[in-house]
Amino acid sequence: MNKSDDIKNVLVWLKSELIEYNQSVKLSDFSWFKTGGLADLIIFPNNKIQLSSCIKRLSENEIKFKVIGETSNLIFLDDINYGVFISTTKINSLIYDPDKNIISAECGALLPELSRYALSLCVKGFEGFEGIPGTIGAAVFMNAGAYGDEIKDVIKSVDIINLKGEEKTYNLNDLGLSHRNSKFRSKTNDEIILSASFNAEKSDPLKIYNRMSLFHNKRHKYQEFMYPTLGSIYSGSIYRSLAKKDIWFRFVSAIYYLVFYKWKIFRREAPDNRKWLNDFTVSRFGFLYKNQPFSNKDMNTLINNGHHTDEILSYINQLNSWIENDVTIENEIVEKF
Repeated sequence: MNKSDDIKNVLVWLKSELIEYNQSVKLSDFSWFKTGGLADLIIFPNNKIQLSSCIKRLSENEIKFKVIGETSNLIFLDDINYGVFISTTKINSLIYDPDKNIISAECGALLPELSRYALSLCVKGFEGFEGIPGTIGAAVFMNAGAYGDEIKDVIKSVDIINLKGEEKTYNLNDLGLSHRNSKFRSKTNDEIILSASFNAEKSDPLKIYNRMSLFHNKRHKYQEFMYPTLGSIYSGSIYRSLAKKDIWFRFVSAIYYLVFYKWKIFRREAPDNRKWLNDFTVSRFGFLYKNQPFSNKDMNTLINNGHHTDEILSYINQLNSWIENDVTIENEIVEKF
């Protein structure tokens, strides 16, 4: 039986199980960053039982697939036509257990929704997640965080399923959580996150609200909203990393930071962008591109202003050649599977 027949059998099974799906999906319309070729099939299970059934069915038929959420951290390549994806976006419940003082979140629930749900319960520790446009599954996968709040600080346990259909629960110490990393990021790990449980520590709701509002306002100052963006490419300052490579750049960027950045902070203002510093960086390190693939606000923020992914990858590769693993890359480039 060939791949086409296997897919046909899966489609028959999906219909019989009343599981939603779309065929021949144009990823440049579907994905967050608006890039990518065609996907043969995207499956949308409505609950964890359907998700588990899909994983088992595809695995049994030896059909390769990738589980995705909001895709807000993924770069799909324009010249690649992909196979099968399973989307978790419809598996998104949030439930609070007052007896155990735990919030349970399914893998497709959005991180900002969890943050606001915690606020409604007067639960602290989730304020920094309010503006991160990812799902719970992705957040656990990379130990997402911002403004000092990280998943590892509030998570209690995670339920997973592997490609054999075996389910398991991991406690915090089993997850291997570190800065933007977890055991699930290992290339040899075939486990898929189904849900997560979080500790719900009560606090003053006004303090939680004020902290969340502060982070919300800060995020709007430096994030890009005019074009599709994946947020930060790296989980750290690329300017600081580049400054380690060049003394003159270190000196100029330090002066720029003190004069144009710190000075405004002292006046409770925020810099509109770093265009001057970005132009100097491009010139100093010889970055080449036809159409600027990053935001004026920060060279660490990719934008898609009609770019082909070849140009975006070229920019990332140029950054990698200078940074040399000094900071961790956050975005995932989705290769053919």
